[in-house]
Amino acid sequence: MGRITIIIVDTTVIIDLWRGRTGVKECLTKYKEEILSISAITIEEIYDGLGYTKEKKGEKVYDKIKEQHEKIINDFHVIPLKIEILKKSGLLRGELRAKGKILDPGDIIIMVTSQEVKASKIITRNPKHFEKSLVQIESY
Repeated sequence: MGRITIIIVDTTVIIDLWRGRTGVKECLTKYKEEILSISAITIEEIYDGLGYTKEKKGEKVYDKIKEQHEKIINDFHVIPLKIEILKKSGLLRGELRAKGKILDPGDIIIMVTSQEVKASKIITRNPKHFEKSLVQIESY
């Protein structure tokens, strides 16, 4: 039996699980012995979408979708945001911006979080968003 490792999943994984996309389910099945985790920023990103849904489609649709997302999120270990992660994320974002490379703050936080917890990989639908990652990227 091998060593159990931490795997960070990007917000796209949560969204695709909710949408029922089979590619993501197949990908995650390979890692049922690992600690599948999300950064706390993923919760903010999911609720950003839920806030949009609430405004555009109403309370009833929002409540239903929120409950579905909560069930999915509860299957993952949540890695809290720590000040050190935020400092390193801000520094990296500023350095990249100075070089003309603009990355989403949430993606940078996920990337830095994965480094801080020594994750073995980040799983995402959008590997391009993590091209500056020091942690291995797996796409589905």
